[in-house]
Amino acid sequence: MQKINQALVTTLFISLGWSEAAGARIVDSISPPTGAGLGDVLCPQVQTPVNTPLPNNDNSLNANPNQIQNFPGLSCTPKNFRSVAPIDTQLFVSPSGGTTEYLVSETVINNTDSIWSGFSLSLGFGTGDNFAPPELILVPVGQAIPDFDFNGSGSDPQPTSSKFGQVLQDGSFRIDWSGGTIAPGESVDFSFALDVPDDEGGNFYNSFTIRQSPVAQPVPEPDSLLGILAVAGIVGSRLFLKHKR
Repeated sequence: MQKINQALVTTLFISLGWSEAAGARIVDSISPPTGAGLGDVLCPQVQTPVNTPLPNNDNSLNANPNQIQNFPGLSCTPKNFRSVAPIDTQLFVSPSGGTTEYLVSETVINNTDSIWSGFSLSLGFGTGDNFAPPELILVPVGQAIPDFDFNGSGSDPQPTSSKFGQVLQDGSFRIDWSGGTIAPGESVDFSFALDVPDDEGGNFYNSFTIRQSPVAQPVPEPDSLLGILAVAGIVGSRLFLKHKR
């Protein structure tokens, strides 16, 4: 209940607190990552500036020059997960007059004790317990918020992963990868497109958050493990007897 209440406070803050900002958006800078997934590591408190050579380029058929490589940039890159928990990264924006598309790429390292069987990215606002996903955001009618540009058209690059073979998009604000594993000590590369839309003077937000979360591979229950060992023992005994004969 506490987390829900904090998310609702964040929602009200987003809806009411940024009335002085202008309309459309480009990404200006990226804040140092935060979150339980970092363990006890404090990232260097350095803002990463973002260059946008071609604002308002959404759905262009030409190569996208708006590249955010080695995300999140100058602080805690590559991103090291020391716990199977979220890491939040805020991106700050400013007016542009239209919708700007970015291509984001990054490397993530599994420094946890668990094998990962999946990985998820979510868009929202706020960080930590104050993170509010779009379903909790009271977006004013006619306004738009950032989304993962993944509509299947030829102009939109598809999300990629160097280790996961399956990707599922849950609406426009979440990407879930599966179909692979990342063992402790291994790394994985991701890339995805991101739209930062024009809200036509809605004055709705001046930053948003990308939340990243690994999915740990389930550990077999003790009873299941004993069953597997028993079956292996029976098979081994039969092979031994067959060979003896």
